Amino acid sequence: MTIFKYKNILPFWLFTGSVIIVLIVSQLIQEGMFMDGLFYTCVGKNLADGLGTFWNPHLSKSFIYSFHAQPPLYFGILALFYKVFGNSMYVERLFDFTFFLGAAFYIHKLWNKIYSTNKIVAVNSWLPVLFWSTIPICFWAYSNNVEEVVMSFFVIASVYHIFIALHLDKTIIFNLIIAGVFLFLASLTKGAQGLFPIAAVAFYWILFRQLSFKRMIYYSSILIIVPALIYVVLLITNSEVYTSFHNYFNIRYVRAFNNLDSTTNNRFDILIQLFMELLPIILFSILILFFTRKNRLKQKQEQTNSKIIYWLILIGLSGSIPLIITLEQRNFYLVTALPYFAIAIAMTVALPISTFIGRINSGKIGIKIITLITFLLLLSSIIFTITRIGKAKRDEDALTDINNFGKIIPHGEIVGIPPEMISDWSIRYYLLRYYYISLDDQNKSCNYFISEKNIPERNVPANYKPYPIETKLLKLYTCGK
Repeated sequence: MTIFKYKNILPFWLFTGSVIIVLIVSQLIQEGMFMDGLFYTCVGKNLADGLGTFWNPHLSKSFIYSFHAQPPLYFGILALFYKVFGNSMYVERLFDFTFFLGAAFYIHKLWNKIYSTNKIVAVNSWLPVLFWSTIPICFWAYSNNVEEVVMSFFVIASVYHIFIALHLDKTIIFNLIIAGVFLFLASLTKGAQGLFPIAAVAFYWILFRQLSFKRMIYYSSILIIVPALIYVVLLITNSEVYTSFHNYFNIRYVRAFNNLDSTTNNRFDILIQLFMELLPIILFSILILFFTRKNRLKQKQEQTNSKIIYWLILIGLSGSIPLIITLEQRNFYLVTALPYFAIAIAMTVALPISTFIGRINSGKIGIKIITLITFLLLLSSIIFTITRIGKAKRDEDALTDINNFGKIIPHGEIVGIPPEMISDWSIRYYLLRYYYISLDDQNKSCNYFISEKNIPERNVPANYKPYPIETKLLKLYTCGK
């Protein structure tokens, strides 16, 4: 069977694109966002507006003035997007999708390098991209602006260069240095979690035994020294860096290791969540292997990449298992580890799927029909997505009221709220993101006061009177003094 018969993979990319549009793009264009992502957009938007600095980001006038719960790179990049593209909500959505495409590109490149000697399989790089895109928490994360979307890009870029250095034996030191730079960027995005690919060299040594122990230590040292050296230079040349990371350590790690932000009582809950997230593509792969079992022996002879599968799984586990250290476990923390599981699982069915595509391509009519069907599917996904424009995927009533309030309350105002609303994060951050309006439950002399309709009127200070505006969820008051 010739390579030529495998060249026509357009319909499979069309199908993959359709899935991505439905699962991610259709969500990105709608109003509403998960709390953490909304929180981060506020910091990035403020930085773009000149409020705060890269090493000392700013959130709110009344709540968190200086924000150090995360390292600053994510906010710095997001601020650049706002400066270039403006203040629309679509800017942070473009930001998310840009990093999605970047990660998908590196998955494609890594797949091609893995199968550099098997062009028949290499052309099917759509397969790991499809598997990765359909992992539930993956497409959720990329439509909700969490920091893992940026860290994932830097980490997969690092693993790509590590693979080139170790497996293809090309410009080893140069590629390891580049990988180390990407690890630095990953750690500057969300801390030590971004450094897990450092273990990739040791995993490679264990599985392949192509490196001596000393060389394994040497290569691993490069991945450690490069980011460490960059941090040393930053600390020496800029006094703000130390203050920033000192605050970050005290806020983030002290709270995490003292379980002050616990989300579970079971340390292994995150691994259960990992299995459940991967279960759909695992089951799909098992079905493929079951229905192609007659050709199993022939395929097994052609499968020369089983060690790479194990290597990728170990890298994924190195980004997942350490999360059991604390009881603050959220399933989107797994996003940076998912590409390696997706590629590994896709590799287990790469040969049967490539064989199937080859058979389709052997008949011109068959491939034309499939191309037409997938093109229509892509068109349908685009039309469906267009119908989502102007809609809200969450918090619709709150957003309607907030946008109306933004036309009345001056930009940058501090607005009073009842103590019952102190934990209503979505309202707080929507007001900050779109109008830089800060909420304060202690200040009784604000010009404006916002309350939810279900909160009794007696909880509104006596010096406020209702503002004559029709609302859905909230009520607006003005100071009557």
